[in-house]
Amino acid sequence: MLPPVEFVVLGGGLAGRRLACDLARLGQQGILIEYHAFGGATLNVACLPDAMLVRAARIARQIRRGEGCGVGQGDAGVDLGRLFSAVGATVSAARSHDLALWPADRVELVIGQGRLIEPDRVEVALADGTFRRVRTRRVFVATGTTVATPDIPGLSGACPLTPRELFRLTRVPPQLVILGASFGGMAYAQAFAALGAEVTLIDEHERVARFEDAVFSDALAQQLRHEGVRLLTSTRVSGVSGLSGEGVTLSLEQGRQQFELDASDILLAGARQPLTRNIGLEAVGVRLDAHGCIVVDETLKSSVDGIYALGDVAAYPTPGHAVSDDARVALSLYGAPPRTTAGRVLPRIAFVDPEYARIGLSEAEARQAGIAVRVCRLPMHAVTRAWSEGELGGLMQAVLAEDDGRILGFAMLGIGAGDVTSAVQVAMHAGLPAAALAELPLAHPTAAEALNVLFGSGA
Repeated sequence: MLPPVEFVVLGGGLAGRRLACDLARLGQQGILIEYHAFGGATLNVACLPDAMLVRAARIARQIRRGEGCGVGQGDAGVDLGRLFSAVGATVSAARSHDLALWPADRVELVIGQGRLIEPDRVEVALADGTFRRVRTRRVFVATGTTVATPDIPGLSGACPLTPRELFRLTRVPPQLVILGASFGGMAYAQAFAALGAEVTLIDEHERVARFEDAVFSDALAQQLRHEGVRLLTSTRVSGVSGLSGEGVTLSLEQGRQQFELDASDILLAGARQPLTRNIGLEAVGVRLDAHGCIVVDETLKSSVDGIYALGDVAAYPTPGHAVSDDARVALSLYGAPPRTTAGRVLPRIAFVDPEYARIGLSEAEARQAGIAVRVCRLPMHAVTRAWSEGELGGLMQAVLAEDDGRILGFAMLGIGAGDVTSAVQVAMHAGLPAAALAELPLAHPTAAEALNVLFGSGA
């Protein structure tokens, strides 16, 4: 019988790679199994490609708006084939860079489809048609999620785009319909509108970003419409005919109104489903929730000893983006400082342009929890950096405890929102009151310096 390795990680995205590298640093031997390509979706088809697409769209907008800062207005024609070729080259370079740093002496990288055959045994189907079996002490499932295809008559047969196929396009879709006003859906809508597409964004819910405070949801919707996106909320797709890329017709229902919409392409950007099928979880007794996510406790342990879940594939006690922190929690099993998922404050960010980001409680969440709060807001047109960048839309908002001024939450739509929100997150983690940020000397002219004014108004 083969001696077991200490760990097997299923999934080579951000969570899996980070955990494997950290375990190697602690001297553990293991295997990482990735079914697609090293780096997982994060590197190959999601975060990095998406960020490059958003950057290209930003450049196109800046060219068109050049006259406002004394630069001659020019044609922002886009060669999508060249853009996505550059995306592919960058992804390849980033992958090679990460591979060069991979701790191959301690963690073997295997490309293939892994599945559990027993709680301590994993089988890998390799590309050459052969199989390999591995014994292990612990299995960490970090397979992530994929876009779900809604159960709409004709939609599957229309071969809609997903982000994976999106980056294979060679031309800007003339009329692009995006199903799902998720953060990703909004970013794609804005980007392709800037690149010259006629974009319609459809969602069955009443407002975009429905888990955020209405003031931000409304501001995001206004921003999208200003960029030329046709926004159809409270709209249900009842049927689809045609073929994406050649021409499609969508049958829509908006209340009692029924109408049709013609387009060249459809992109799915709404609900996601966990990649938990066909990897042996049910066969070994791992419990899944109603959505197919792995049920875990606050240490990320599943219902079966020795099997853990990280990242989007796990059903968290609280929702949120926590991929990197999950790796830290799992590392606690090996003597690292103890961590759990209990009570952690998770950031969220939408890579629209300018960005939207939030940390902690929204105003609605605080009031629903019965917490007495004060809410401070500052419009971005009060921020010097916003004027210099020509990005005056958006606002900052802080949710403060009424009794002691603790920062319970912060959200921002505006230039540098992700970085500013991270600064507030550090302050929240350190337990600093709002008054501390109100009095902290911050660099000028930056978006972060507006925190002086924001927190000064409510501290």
